[in-house]
Amino acid sequence: MLKHYAWLYALCLVIFVKPASSQSGQFAHAIGAGLFTGNNHFAGGIVYSPRFNFGIISDRSAFAIGTQLALGSSLHASYNRNAGGNSTSIFMADVPLLVTYNYGNFATRAAHTRLGVFTGAGYGFHNAGRAMEDMDDEEPDNDQVHVSGIVFTTGCRFMIGHTSLGIHFTYLFNNNHYNTDINGIGSAGLSYNIHPVRKNI
Repeated sequence: MLKHYAWLYALCLVIFVKPASSQSGQFAHAIGAGLFTGNNHFAGGIVYSPRFNFGIISDRSAFAIGTQLALGSSLHASYNRNAGGNSTSIFMADVPLLVTYNYGNFATRAAHTRLGVFTGAGYGFHNAGRAMEDMDDEEPDNDQVHVSGIVFTTGCRFMIGHTSLGIHFTYLFNNNHYNTDINGIGSAGLSYNIHPVRKNI
């Protein structure tokens, strides 16, 4: 399972980062940190958010396809914990594929505003470990988190001096049958928008 998430993560990077060299005017990216929470699960990690504007409506408005790739650790799990003879990993990966509408700050390279917003939806995957106080011996894998389903995101971007920052909130609904006690994974993050247009506004 871990290998599958690693390949998916690498594929997303190739899809979204490669166009940067030839379509730099339509490519944007940000890097930051995020927290992820679910039933008996709490994790944190680095979040990289590339996106490609495929539908520019105006200088301040665009539709984009992108992702908020996150790699980190499950903060309540431990390498020393065993479940059914298998060590619980603290590795966490969150891989959403998103279509978003962006307006205002950092929506496009020509968006010279102090404030911007974005919202969107897509499909995502979340893989992690979690600490379980009451383990059922007949279900040794329930301390692993494998959630996938529809994901929604929203947030804002804003200027502090000449620096563009962003805050995002995301919720991933659990549409599989692996972790039936987890309805979904909520997350929030703060990011730095890389190479924003620097203009006195």
